[in-house]
Amino acid sequence: MGVTQTGSYDATGSRSPQWWPSRYGQDDLLGAANELTSERTLAALQLPREGRVLELAQTLETGVPAYPPRMWNQHVLAHGALEGILVGKGGSDLSYFEEQVSQTYHIGCHIDGLGHIGIGGLFYNGHHYDEFYDPNGLKMYGAEQMRPWVCRGVCLDMTALEGTEMLPGGYVITPEHLEQACERQDVEVRAGDAVMLHTGWARMWNADGDRYGTEEPGGGWDAAHWLTDRRVSLVACDNWAFEVIPFEQPQSMFAVHQHLLAETGTYILENAKTQEIVDARASEFLFCAAVPKVKGATGGMAAPVAVI
Repeated sequence: MGVTQTGSYDATGSRSPQWWPSRYGQDDLLGAANELTSERTLAALQLPREGRVLELAQTLETGVPAYPPRMWNQHVLAHGALEGILVGKGGSDLSYFEEQVSQTYHIGCHIDGLGHIGIGGLFYNGHHYDEFYDPNGLKMYGAEQMRPWVCRGVCLDMTALEGTEMLPGGYVITPEHLEQACERQDVEVRAGDAVMLHTGWARMWNADGDRYGTEEPGGGWDAAHWLTDRRVSLVACDNWAFEVIPFEQPQSMFAVHQHLLAETGTYILENAKTQEIVDARASEFLFCAAVPKVKGATGGMAAPVAVI
């Protein structure tokens, strides 16, 4: 495998120094969800002052921006509404609709699980895919093991630092940007937090899906380490991949994903809406999110909320 020493992942794939075991131990399956303690949940429940709930998920429908070959197809079945075959005909005359959906869980607003991204065939804690892959569902790191997030949320407004409504594609968010935003908003990032970055890129969601899905401002390599050094439980952005695209180093595709998911077990929420949080000037809030308990899934759809 080309691994000769223990250290940190350096974005060189299989040539990197050994980057496992994780900070939570070789047998750990939860990653940064270990930071979601009951004490931190209780503290987060004290944050709301207005009781206002802000929905953070984009609306999912056919044709939304997606990384190929990801897709969403929904078909609403009408047979249950036909007068000729009503359920309980002559009694309750029940009519109904229901849908069938074909999709990936990595479309729209969703959370990447620890079985989603690896490094040279190795995943979180250095486990090779042949240890846990099954076509019917992963035997480790499945979505059923994800803890729900009821924790402190922090939203850092990156656009305010540049005095613009939307940062351009390829804009690299650095640790200096994160620190400036924290200072400007008088907030600090703490262990267990769900940290959201507002770049304004969600303006492209319905306006220009092709542009939305091919480039984006986002977190750089050093910014990702700044966040994981603070032991956050989840990172999020109003774009489709959290990290900056085009990539900082063209040969290091999705290296930030590798650092977050494979090396540190830090979950990623993608395609979030953050504009309302920024408009409300809510630097910290109660963050709530969960995914369907689908055994062996590599991620999960999410409809997170911020309570301010």
